[in-house]
Amino acid sequence: MIQEWARHNNGMMGRSPDYINSGMMAYGTAADMFGTQDSAFAKNMKDYYELCREKDLSLTHTLIQPQVNRGVSAAKLPDPYIAARIAGKNSEGLIIKGARLLATQGGITDEIMVFPSTLLKQSEEENPYAFAFSIPNNTPGLKFICRESFDYGKSHFDHPLGSRFEEMDTIIVFDDVVVPWNRVFAYGDVSICNQAYNESNAVVHMTHQVVSKNIAKTEFILGILQLMVETINIGQYQHVQEKISEVIIALETVKAFITASEANAKVDKWGMMTPDFTPLNIARNYYPKIYPRFSEIMQLLGASGLMAIPNEADFNSELRPDLDKYLQAANGGAYDRVKLYRLAWDVCMSSFGSRQTLYERFFLGIRSVWQALYITDMINRNMWTVSKSS
Repeated sequence: MIQEWARHNNGMMGRSPDYINSGMMAYGTAADMFGTQDSAFAKNMKDYYELCREKDLSLTHTLIQPQVNRGVSAAKLPDPYIAARIAGKNSEGLIIKGARLLATQGGITDEIMVFPSTLLKQSEEENPYAFAFSIPNNTPGLKFICRESFDYGKSHFDHPLGSRFEEMDTIIVFDDVVVPWNRVFAYGDVSICNQAYNESNAVVHMTHQVVSKNIAKTEFILGILQLMVETINIGQYQHVQEKISEVIIALETVKAFITASEANAKVDKWGMMTPDFTPLNIARNYYPKIYPRFSEIMQLLGASGLMAIPNEADFNSELRPDLDKYLQAANGGAYDRVKLYRLAWDVCMSSFGSRQTLYERFFLGIRSVWQALYITDMINRNMWTVSKSS
């Protein structure tokens, strides 16, 4: 199902609604986890899950703190309200002040889920930065600061991907935002927030969505590369075959990870059928390393063809005879050849394409944190033996 959705946008929309909704499904099922702090929070989560389901809400989310000084915690920054924190509370709810990064699709979704993804230190000064809630995007005091759009208003010919699948990335500012009590799932308790993703298995279901999306994306990349090879007749060269085989191997590897996770799925303690996390965890650490290679391969095979790409207006001008003659291909006319190469350019060289590469590099944030969480979990389950020296 997720792969079918992803194929409609060629895997180029990383934050389609099924991403956060997969996590919300897990949170709703594991709602009792939030009740360890306050039984009202468990009810809040159950109610919110039902609201999302019945109203078909689309959610964005924000997870990380501003990049100011990564050498110290947010509490040690010159202004304790640079990173979003609890500024107070009243009869209406929590008051949140400060900023978070980096909400994709922030301007076009219904609501925003605000959860911690990085580990907070077990200390009193960190507790004001520990919270979990969801609120509508039009909540008073909530601001979305956007980067430059990579949809430049060009035609689908000129910017085939940027004109269709641009996902806006936003900085979130909470200017004394009041979060109603019925939308609060946890607050002021580092331990609850640190365990939210793993304990609920939200991380597993969200990763399953990610890897499923990556299959569709890799299929799309492979299709473009194969068309480029056929169009200018370079398939007989061994170095070309080797580069194409890299992408084929990557695609089949990611598909195998998904298959293994589903074949070894088990019902978790919350009663949810849950994929095996081990192959998914490997896949999500593998893909950020290989996706930049896809862009490199596309550049190497496209070569100067990725620079000789006149726009749609040129094909509708007096230059058309020259373009038809000098940009024709072994297996296609100039118009179709340039259209294909502009697509490849939008994958690997344009602002949209460069953003895709950066996005895949950091899709999962600081992977070492998740690796540490996973290794710690395995040790706690006595699945690995670790020496004192380790």
